[in-house]
Amino acid sequence: MRILHTSDWHLGAAHCERSRAEEQGHFLDWLLTIIEARQVDVLVVAGDVFDTANPPAEALSLYYRFLARLSALGGTTASGGPRAAVIVGGNHDSASRLDAPRDALEALEAYVIGGYDAAREGAPHADPAGVLVPLRAAGSDVQLILAAVPFLNDWRIGVRGFDASPDEQLTSMHEKFTEVYARLADKASAAFPGVPVVATGHLTCLAQRGTRVTDADGIPCEINRVGTLGAMGPGIFDERYRYVALGHIHRGFAVDGRVRYSGTPLQVGLVEGADDRKVLLVDLDVGGTKVEAIGVPVRRRLLKLAGSVEEIRTKLQALQSIPGELPPYVSIEATLAAPDAGVEAALRDFAQSQRGTSCDVVSVRTAVVRQGGAVDASSAAAFVAALTPESAFEFAWQARYGRDSVPSDPVMQRFRKLVEENSQRGEKAS
Repeated sequence: MRILHTSDWHLGAAHCERSRAEEQGHFLDWLLTIIEARQVDVLVVAGDVFDTANPPAEALSLYYRFLARLSALGGTTASGGPRAAVIVGGNHDSASRLDAPRDALEALEAYVIGGYDAAREGAPHADPAGVLVPLRAAGSDVQLILAAVPFLNDWRIGVRGFDASPDEQLTSMHEKFTEVYARLADKASAAFPGVPVVATGHLTCLAQRGTRVTDADGIPCEINRVGTLGAMGPGIFDERYRYVALGHIHRGFAVDGRVRYSGTPLQVGLVEGADDRKVLLVDLDVGGTKVEAIGVPVRRRLLKLAGSVEEIRTKLQALQSIPGELPPYVSIEATLAAPDAGVEAALRDFAQSQRGTSCDVVSVRTAVVRQGGAVDASSAAAFVAALTPESAFEFAWQARYGRDSVPSDPVMQRFRKLVEENSQRGEKAS
């Protein structure tokens, strides 16, 4: 059978309060063309379908319309059987929200497992967790079993708590995850002897167990237990799995020959880069497993321009509109020799005035670099008077975490919400 492995769509994600729905819609349109042209049997989405547990209405609309269009897609599949989708929840998703329409979506050959609940009763195939999905070829023969494992809350599977040392917690986590995947492989083999088994997962797994990584690697800091533990190793996956489709890490790469991340199909943050986004086409046959990476077309880039005001002007002039792409979202970090309350508006106006260049300046941050000597009192007073709540928060953040540190977009969004709520309370009090 032929699988298309993707993950981490993050539908509903915004960048500096700018919607990403247009390029997400472009990706889903393109994905349907690939599924049809390459005769895909089953689409596998390995978690983080949505960016938040409570996604906006336009994100839900994209998701459900995509599944309906996938069900109605024409053409044949590699196996000659019906086309299916298997979707699992990630740590960003609401398990209950994904699971709610589960029975209705099965009528569209879309099998959704939002969360892992070992207490679910009456599930088929001797699978109390309800995650084994049999996929059929032409006729009624089961040709592939998918152990559709979503994001696992470690407390649900008995991982040792914070009373243990980090090393003991990692060992316990490795053991419990191994038990889950071995148990599912046992049940799949017993229910469907000789049928190939594929698994999903939404977790951090690297070639060497215990490895710790940073944002510079394009890997989220929330490794296991919110960064207190290193990564799990590929040994947690039973050898009976022909392929393991992983999600959570936004960079696509192979952990080993059969355990792979597809990465996010769209650039989510500035550190990730827009290029080299991919989906993975996986062919399973008697001769083995073949994996082909298919590049995802870039629809919009998230860019950061840093330097002096003159350097940023030069970089803005150098930006060129790329055919087929939407205008990039540009974040600016300008270094100043002295406070200048008008620099943000000036840079935005300059960007808009450039012919042949189409971009959207979504944020401007400034930092004053002292050149030596005392700070002029009148300049300092003018600078303080021009401070906004956001710039004051950013200065406080840099004082706490270092000059080169900037609050992430989710942090800034939360801060803006707090400022707005405080302002509303003040208006009511007056």
